[in-house]
Amino acid sequence: MTSDDDHALPSAAGDRVERTGIALVHEGEYIVPAPGSEAVVSHRSDAGQVVHYHFPVEVEVVGALQEHHVRRIAAHVFEELDRELGSRG
Repeated sequence: MTSDDDHALPSAAGDRVERTGIALVHEGEYIVPAPGSEAVVSHRSDAGQVVHYHFPVEVEVVGALQEHHVRRIAAHVFEELDRELGSRG
């Protein structure tokens, strides 16, 4: 990216991520998934419609940690994910 592009507006379809990293997403911003990573919705025709969302979650821990620290971080991430998803009904 050149200095002229630093404040370029994204296209309507989103823009390409040039390097993997952590993203801070602000309210009102749009996130466009990579092809093949979209959520999958299952539809059932019986009464009491239930919608199932399946989406990948990938957490990358960068750095040298002891195995017990990695396990604690993984447990914390999944506990927080479970808590947040559970709070949404």
